[in-house]
Order: sequence, then C-alpha cells, then structure tokens
Amino acid sequence: MDEVREIERIIERIVNLIRRGYSRGKILSEMVEDTSIFSREKLFEMARCRMRSREKFGELGERLFLDEESLRYSTPPLIADYRARRLEGDIIADISCGAGIQAIYFAMRSGKVIAVERDPVKLELAKLNARLLNIKNMEFIQGDALSREVYGRIKADIVFSDPSRKPEERIRTMDGLEPPPLKVYDIYRKVTDKIAFELPPQIRKENVLIDGEREYTSLDFKLNRLALYTGPLKRCDVSAISLPREERVTSNDPRRKVGLAEQPLDYLYEVDPTIVKADLLENLAGKIDFDGFLLMMGKRRTLLTSSEWFESSFLRGYHFLTSCKFSVEEIRKELLDVDAGKVMLRFSIDPKDYWRFRKRLEEGLSGSKKVELFRVGERAILAERVNS
Repeated sequence: MDEVREIERIIERIVNLIRRGYSRGKILSEMVEDTSIFSREKLFEMARCRMRSREKFGELGERLFLDEESLRYSTPPLIADYRARRLEGDIIADISCGAGIQAIYFAMRSGKVIAVERDPVKLELAKLNARLLNIKNMEFIQGDALSREVYGRIKADIVFSDPSRKPEERIRTMDGLEPPPLKVYDIYRKVTDKIAFELPPQIRKENVLIDGEREYTSLDFKLNRLALYTGPLKRCDVSAISLPREERVTSNDPRRKVGLAEQPLDYLYEVDPTIVKADLLENLAGKIDFDGFLLMMGKRRTLLTSSEWFESSFLRGYHFLTSCKFSVEEIRKELLDVDAGKVMLRFSIDPKDYWRFRKRLEEGLSGSKKVELFRVGERAILAERVNS
C-alpha cells in the first residue's frame, strides 16, 4: 500500500495546485517529478480525471486512479456490479481490462480474476485500483490477449472482453474494435464456451457477427451499454435491462402490437431509448399488457398514449393537458390556460436556441405547473410529469 499512498499523495497535491490556479506548464515544469511508474504528464492527466470522476463513479471516483480514456470508457459501478453478478464464476479472465474497474467488480463476486492489458500504463492503473480497494484475488498479465504467450496462460470458466474503440468512427463495426471480437472468439473458444463482450451500444445488429444474446443496458433512462453473451451465457436473442431497478424485457416476452394514435389520450409515455434500440417495444407492451397507441416514433424520442396508467422502468409517464398548433402564440395561450410556470422542451432543438425559445414561452407565466412540451408533427403537446 506504500506505493498507492505515494501516488495518491502526488495526485492530491496536483489537484490542490490546479484548484489554486497554477497552470499546467508551471505544475509540470517546477512542481512535479516523474515517478518510477508514471510520467509527470500522466500524473497531471490522472489528477484532472480525479476532479471529474465523481459524476460517473460517485464518492469512489474521488479515490480511483484513471486517465482520460479510462474515465471515458470505464464501466459505471451499477453496471459493473450487475454484470459481475450475471457472469459470476470460479475464474473469470478479463482480457482487455483497462484501468480495471469491471475486473475489480468481477473479483468481488467470483473466485479469481485474471486481468490482461496490453498497455503497461493502464495495467498499472488497474493494479493501483485493486490495491486501493483491497482486492487480493486478481492476477495481472501485461501483454497482447491474442498472443500465444498470453492466451496459453489463461485457464478460466468465463472470458470477458471490453475492446477499445475509435471515438471518431461514425459507423461501429467489429473490425473497428481492438482486440477484434471475432479473433477473440476464435481463439478463446479453445479455453471456454462462455465468452462475453462489451460492444458499442450504437452498433447495428447486422454488424454483430457473433451469435449470442444482445443485452442493452439502460442507466437512468439512457442507453449506456451493450453486452453480448455467447454459448451457455445466452438466455435469449435480445434483452434490455433497466438499472438501478433491474427491470428486464426480452425477445422471449410475448409481443403486443401497438397501433397508431389519432390523438393524445389521458396519459403520455416516453419510451426509454434502450427499448427502441433493442427493438423490444412490442415485447414491453406485451409484458405490461399495454392498452394504448403509438403517438410518435423518432430517432431521439418515442411517445405512447393511453387512457390507462401503466408503470415500468422503461416508461416515463405524463398527464396529458392539451394540444395546439405548434406556434409560439398558440402555445403561450395554452400555457396560460393550464396555469404553467415553467416549461421543459421535450423535442429536438439546436442547443444554442434552447433557452431563447424557452424564455419566449415562459415570459409572463406565473402559474404553479411545470409543463413538458412535446412536438408531434406540427402539433404541440402539453403534459405534466407523473412521478412514480
């Protein structure tokens, strides 16, 4: 732990210097030295990440050792713990472990974890994080997971791979991931038939070239992760899991067709984008016995409507208030009629125009309601959120 304390001391010192207003150049040239593990540039990067990691990792983020790539791509704790429970086993090999967050959660739930990472700096981050959290059932291997030298050492019940991806790649494919999942699958099938991957959640289903269960994960009503479970790990073709409540919808759930609505009914339901991406809307409708209609399906927002109230982690419910032509004058008139005080815009709008448009609508409002404003074609839909 002495090594952990020393790196921790340096990181905290840099954080304090940044907060006191010292420039990057001043800190690097005069106030920080390289260590035997990390360059001063990497230490500065780790300090900057420490300052921003609480949002993703909560209080734990104030202690973790991360660099920019690790902060961006590391699995959030709720998802890491859920996945560790789903993949619980005697020995798990995480063959592209990065800074080690998912591997550490595997170690909390399973007998042993073998953590492999090609980048020696990231492997050191993983080691530090494991020591920080007093995780002792991990073996670390630095090397290429596809090399004979590495895969020849792997004896595991389950193999997990979270390949790196290029941020600039517009269309996600398996060929753009490193290590390539197809090569991982071909090599590690000789080790175990239980292989799981994390894939970019926006990858098209036709670009997933390995048979398995595609599990789309929603975190706080946003599509966050896509896992692929192969062999005996596969439970169905497609599934969606909503965290933190862990409500689950699968392609095995009965399907119920949802017809088109002619007009809004008593309640509106915004559908979690995860359900839409997974193409499980009819399965969700069948599972909750939804009696209603599709009001709108768009790239960023899908709305259902019904005269009945339904509850699901995959739905956000609203009381329908009124509708009108989509014009500022008409909308303002209706806002006054429904006693609105605040307006939340629930349609696509250029971010630079958001507040200007919202202020035009809210000018002169003094009511008690916070109104949600949707746009369906050329109609404005006014609704009030139902908290459940």
